[in-house]
Amino acid sequence: MRFISIITMLVVVSPATGAQSRATRPHAQTKQPAATQTSNQSLPIRRVILYSNGIAYFERCAVVSGHAEINLPFKQSQVDDVLKSMLVLDLGRGRIVTVSYNSSAPPSARLNEIPFSISAATDGEKGEDGDDERSNASGLAGVLRQLQGARVVVASANRTAQGAILTIEERKSQLEANKPPVVKQSLVVASEGGEISSFDLAEIRSIKLLDEVARNDINDFADASASARRRDAKTISITTDGAGERELMVSYTVAAPIWKTTYRTVIDASGKAFFQGWAIVDNVGNEDWTDVQLSLVSGTPVSFIQPIQQPLYRYRPVIPIPEDLALEPQVYEPGTGYNMGGGDPAIGGSVAGGVGMGDGSGGGYGSSSGIAKGALPASSLTGPTTSLSDAIKSEDVGIKTAATGSEIGDLFEYRIEQPVTVARNRSALIPILQTNMEAERVSIYNEAARRDRPMSGLRLKNTSPLTLEGGSLTVLDGDAYAGEALIERLKPGEERFISFAVDLAMLITARSNADRQPAFLARVVNGVFQAHYFQTETKTYTITNQTDKPRALYIEHPIRRDWSLAPGIAKPVEKTASVYRFRLEIKPRETVEFPITERRALMDSYAISNITPKEIEMFVSRRYIDEATRASLEKILEIKSKIAAVDAQMKEADREAAEIAADQSRLRENIKALSEKSEARQLISLYITKAQEQETRLEQLAIERRQSSNERARFQTELDEAIRALTLDRKLE
Repeated sequence: MRFISIITMLVVVSPATGAQSRATRPHAQTKQPAATQTSNQSLPIRRVILYSNGIAYFERCAVVSGHAEINLPFKQSQVDDVLKSMLVLDLGRGRIVTVSYNSSAPPSARLNEIPFSISAATDGEKGEDGDDERSNASGLAGVLRQLQGARVVVASANRTAQGAILTIEERKSQLEANKPPVVKQSLVVASEGGEISSFDLAEIRSIKLLDEVARNDINDFADASASARRRDAKTISITTDGAGERELMVSYTVAAPIWKTTYRTVIDASGKAFFQGWAIVDNVGNEDWTDVQLSLVSGTPVSFIQPIQQPLYRYRPVIPIPEDLALEPQVYEPGTGYNMGGGDPAIGGSVAGGVGMGDGSGGGYGSSSGIAKGALPASSLTGPTTSLSDAIKSEDVGIKTAATGSEIGDLFEYRIEQPVTVARNRSALIPILQTNMEAERVSIYNEAARRDRPMSGLRLKNTSPLTLEGGSLTVLDGDAYAGEALIERLKPGEERFISFAVDLAMLITARSNADRQPAFLARVVNGVFQAHYFQTETKTYTITNQTDKPRALYIEHPIRRDWSLAPGIAKPVEKTASVYRFRLEIKPRETVEFPITERRALMDSYAISNITPKEIEMFVSRRYIDEATRASLEKILEIKSKIAAVDAQMKEADREAAEIAADQSRLRENIKALSEKSEARQLISLYITKAQEQETRLEQLAIERRQSSNERARFQTELDEAIRALTLDRKLE
């Protein structure tokens, strides 16, 4: 361990943290003037704002004087957020000199760039070759070998010498026959006068480096080694310069756990609800929050991570140097004065929101003994005997809002009035609300959630000035636990249903019945006869109150697409995006049937061009049409029958023409076969005569078909005009 103590003599500790290049490090022996001496000062956290999207805003502030340097430690994962959000303000007669942080390059890469290395091997370990007691790069000998030629001052117990390091001499001596030889190492130094001195390393007390470059190499190596050991540690240093005392403010954002809300309410028979809200915050940083101004913001501002702490290099093409460098000068035509823009961009901005500075203690929230009133005789009770239901009615309970709130654009901010202290790696419940609210005991039934029993719940109205963020809600009924619920975001003055238990005192069944109503409208549109009617569906809820107390029941009936409530039924008290809500007052031991009828409009359609006598008779029987419309439809049927007769004639002509064509094909084949025989001339003459007769018939059929086609076109035109002339828009009783 002696080597380790001697190595520490060589390391010059700089007051600045983070990596610093050798070109910019001040000389170790240079002193700053007294007026500009650097003072390391702290910058405590003054304000914290937690956002519900996982971002935390920190504000630090302190009074500094003279030339001050502030070192802020961060985790590696936080640096990107800090670099893109940090705001530094010197509020006095000072200026911000620089904001720096230790290099984000990998420690191995930084160590490779330093022309100096020390192995982590300790006494008694062997080097890589297995022969030495330690590697050449470890221990004091390894350090001095790499400093060959450096000017040093060496001091031992009885002498001192100044000169340049020549070498490390090793001598082996056999002290005992049965043991390995002992290696002794000596430092050989050459003075400027030519004197060569040798010092046993075991006797050296101190070695002082006179070369600034050598000192810088050792300091760089120590700093890079420390960074390699503290992989998740980053230090951002803020340097400010000025005269006298002034205020320095630094703000930034980092990722943080989202804050949560949780509520408690105590309800009584009078419809009042004692309401208490808490916020759960987590301090996962490396620093305590001591008497900070805490704000909690509800909303979702845009936030992202951009890796800007790592050094980035852009690819540049490599252009070879041409062999012939005797280049002719180039002459260019004048430009047109294209405006490239200019001027320094304005820098501005503001931080929205404020923090309440109230000194409310937040105490006096009330307590309960956990024993219901009347459970034991008064004489057997010991200690406090106030029940919870009585405690919340007391004027000494301190019912008040523990936080103030305000809208910040689309966000809502809770400002905790009293300073908050949360130790690092600790979580805390912060009171944000304590007040009385309006509430009504109700039962809520939704068939999709439960088929036979409603839920016990509250119709809660937020009478506080705060917007309540969503969270869990524990309900106490009088002096006992009643259940739990989830509450969504609730704005001031807004009402919300909250259910916390199954209501076993009410039984509800539901049955459905579908029907089709008579047509209410008949019309003809674009050659289509339409009969409009309603399809109805009635759901009847049968409700039984099994208690001796009246109950307020809300039925949530689903809203369906294309369906609407039928006229004549009880109107809902309110409508949401997905349900109608109907309110019923159910008397003790009463059974009530509550029908809800819905309807949707449908229609039957018939193409006029395809109308049939049977359909016309149906229209008449259902009183869809009057006599004039009936006559028009029958005329259309008459024209359609004429068209059908013409179509039949044309079809028959086509059939006959097809038969003649087939027969002529047969005759041509027979004539061809008989033409080679002299005795078949009479038969061939007969076939030719028949073929001529068929040709005459084909010509007649073609004339008849053209006439039929023209007649059909005339009838079709008459039919189209009759259909266009038919109009109907008749409301039916």
